[in-house]
Amino acid sequence: MKVFDRPWFALLAIFGAWLLLVLLALLSRHVLTVDETRYLSVAWEMWARGDWLVPHLNGEAYHHKPPLLFWLINLMWKLFGVGEAAARLVPAGAGLAGALLAMPLAAQLWPRQGRIAALAAWLLFTTMLWTFWTTAMMFDLLIAVCAELALLGILLAWRGRPLIGWLTAGLGIGLGVLAKGPVILVYVLPAALLAPWWMTEQRPASWRAWYSGVLAALLLGSAIGLSWALPAAAAGGEVYANHLLFGQTTGRVVDSFAHRHPFWWYLPLLPLLFFPWSVWAPLWRSVRERWRQGWESGERLALLSAAIGLLVFSLISGKQVHYLLPLFPVLALFAARALAAQPGRALKVWEIALPVAPLLLIGLGLIVLPYTSAAHGHAVWIAELSPLVGVPVVVAMILATLPVRRLPVAVWPGIVSLCFIWASYPSAIREVARNYDVTAVGALIGEQQRNGRPIAFLGGYLGEFHFAGRLTQPIEEVDNQSLGAWAAAHPNGLLVDRPEQRPSGDDAAVLYAQPYRSSFLVLRDAAPR
Repeated sequence: MKVFDRPWFALLAIFGAWLLLVLLALLSRHVLTVDETRYLSVAWEMWARGDWLVPHLNGEAYHHKPPLLFWLINLMWKLFGVGEAAARLVPAGAGLAGALLAMPLAAQLWPRQGRIAALAAWLLFTTMLWTFWTTAMMFDLLIAVCAELALLGILLAWRGRPLIGWLTAGLGIGLGVLAKGPVILVYVLPAALLAPWWMTEQRPASWRAWYSGVLAALLLGSAIGLSWALPAAAAGGEVYANHLLFGQTTGRVVDSFAHRHPFWWYLPLLPLLFFPWSVWAPLWRSVRERWRQGWESGERLALLSAAIGLLVFSLISGKQVHYLLPLFPVLALFAARALAAQPGRALKVWEIALPVAPLLLIGLGLIVLPYTSAAHGHAVWIAELSPLVGVPVVVAMILATLPVRRLPVAVWPGIVSLCFIWASYPSAIREVARNYDVTAVGALIGEQQRNGRPIAFLGGYLGEFHFAGRLTQPIEEVDNQSLGAWAAAHPNGLLVDRPEQRPSGDDAAVLYAQPYRSSFLVLRDAAPR
């Protein structure tokens, strides 16, 4: 455990791992459909329009998400030029910042146990879902950073610095509203409102003053969020305003319009979400020992925040695994406190196998996947997958077991996680991502649109091509009933289609075709020749 007695060493290790991760992601894949391409297209339309107030997608006001992610992407483009690499610095930076913010949080919770801070940052960064999301063009790590900032403010107020504490908490809440909306309160309010339950060794002199500070932080956060939302609602029109201020939050809580799942949906996924630490036996032994000794304030806070967050998201009908990512920092703090007290001991074979075996099986599965019945099913690209993509994963998992006896028990599972991801990016992820990549077809659509040819999409268009093609005009949506009329009205128009079968190679109407997700992506003349 001495490695965590030197915080600078942990910082260098995390930064080096992060840098390699980002470089591999940039070299191995482009942004993927449909979420990443959609959000990047919204940022692109913000850039093309010069409108930082009301986000747009395909020419229409985009009410589904607040603008902080899009603002930050546009800021990166102003600094480094418009491109995918500059945009990816935003989620990547959030992933790194979120891991490092665990250190001041731990320092406030356990000021006389410095090794917990570095350990918490390491645990968080090497949790596999967090590591993968560090290279994803999504909102979740951004709001996680905002939640950590708000929690840090709450802890500063607890430790006797109320002014800076509640200002920091309000800033975190406000930025969280701008990142993903009022959902930030799910991650923050339990710690603030239920403080009497988790505070044990130190309490505020006045609970009235404490809750006045909570109210002040909420008002400050609301003011920050409304400083954008109200002008945006006024500028975007009545429909946009109704969706922005009411539709998204109430829709997800009452009756989800997307990602609807039953109450228990998260429960069987929990071991996967916090992998590899969820299967690390020394951690569970340490947790059991800490339970016998009695939880401290920091542990009670972590359990409270994680449990209430999980309960709230289980009650909400719309569920996705990444909604829980902002709960990971408190879980990492809880695990770090337990592992910091873990005595050195020889590991048993089954303890070593638990984190490695599932990842090794994934590598072996990738080797045999092209030869299975799935290769001849609806996912067309599986048959074209090289069996060699699993070999780097298998080799990485074998090599990761070599230093297990020489590393602290709190370090090695993170090494396994990183080795798996580093090996996956240039091999498996790169091969699979090719079938979700719309860079080439987007560039062709952009070229044709600039040449004056109207573009239509058969089905629901989700912004897949606007950034890739740097489009400045909308793509029209048509269905099978309206396609004929649209083609007649636009004799030189082009149609983007997703047929189940590969188009014939001698079809002169087809300009471009590629395997795409579970079918094919085709750009062809809309009017039959």
